[in-house]
Amino acid sequence: MVECGTGSPGWRSNLMVGCCPEDPSMPRILLMSAASMAALAVVACGDNMSANAELTAPPTETAANPAAAETAAREAQDFVSAAGQASLVEIRTSEMALEKSTSPDVKAFAQMLIDNHKAAIDKLKAAASSASVAAPIDVLDDFHMRRVNDLVETDGDADFDADYAALQVDAHADAIKLFEGYSKDTNATAQLKSYADEMLPTLQAHKAKAEKIRELAKKAGKSANPS
Repeated sequence: MVECGTGSPGWRSNLMVGCCPEDPSMPRILLMSAASMAALAVVACGDNMSANAELTAPPTETAANPAAAETAAREAQDFVSAAGQASLVEIRTSEMALEKSTSPDVKAFAQMLIDNHKAAIDKLKAAASSASVAAPIDVLDDFHMRRVNDLVETDGDADFDADYAALQVDAHADAIKLFEGYSKDTNATAQLKSYADEMLPTLQAHKAKAEKIRELAKKAGKSANPS
């Protein structure tokens, strides 16, 4: 039998199995080494799992559905363009009312619309810029220009006031529908949705005021032209 001892073949053999009687601490050393190696293996496995998780993480909604992102961008641009036209036609027709109407109530209403909608356009441009959307143009399109031209052809103070108020009722009804629709759109851009939500109470108040002025103008027209 080969004895366990330093420098003998038996030393290396007994060290491997941890049974050398001359050094009772050797089994503990081997156990600690084995435990350390096991711990390192667990850590390495954890690192690999984390790396794999990062590599297989689900893509963002935009990356996963580029068609949705394209739709959101197109709808945002359409909303900005339409909202800009809505404010612009109300400004242009109200500037006309300041020149043609003789009613203090109509003039005061027209000035309020000019001030509010100029501020609305400034806010719209800021929201569009924040959302990386092109700003609205400062020129009326054909549809809104026809509204202005129809008002230009109106004769008589009472007729003008009634037509102007009626135009504002219709224009604000269209704007409210536009803004409510975009606010409820699941593809709505956050900045523009916030703008739409902020403007809706103002648009509704304008429409209610325009309806009152329209009724007053109708009564004034009947008084001026009794049948």
